[in-house]
Amino acid sequence: MAIAALHRGVIFRAEHDDSYPFWGDNEPPRSKLCLVFNADPVQEGDVHYFLATSKVDRYRESPSILSDVLILPPASYPFFPRETLIDFRRLCVVSIEKLVTKRLTLRGVLSDEDIRRCEDVAAKARILDNRHKRLLRLR
Repeated sequence: MAIAALHRGVIFRAEHDDSYPFWGDNEPPRSKLCLVFNADPVQEGDVHYFLATSKVDRYRESPSILSDVLILPPASYPFFPRETLIDFRRLCVVSIEKLVTKRLTLRGVLSDEDIRRCEDVAAKARILDNRHKRLLRLR
């Protein structure tokens, strides 16, 4: 698989399981949509990304974290048919090689306006580590 298009704003899907250090021990394996957030386009090495979920109600029950997420309305994009939340509290860093073995598939790209909105939320996210913000050139 040729990986030439991984840049900030790309949405991909890949299987996630307990082989990832950030995946919970009790979480079942599942395919997740993810937002690439590398500061520079990446063809090899690590992909920096945030997870997306359509389980938005769970986050609304904890209003204190809503400032660290971005909620997109249903059908904003073909790859987000339901209301979808991007969680900027935790940066995932995984090699392209591993993601390819986990069935990495590119789904599309966010608009420039939505990428700017994501950058704004990530830069202001209270829980996202400052060293990650620097890595992503948000500071």
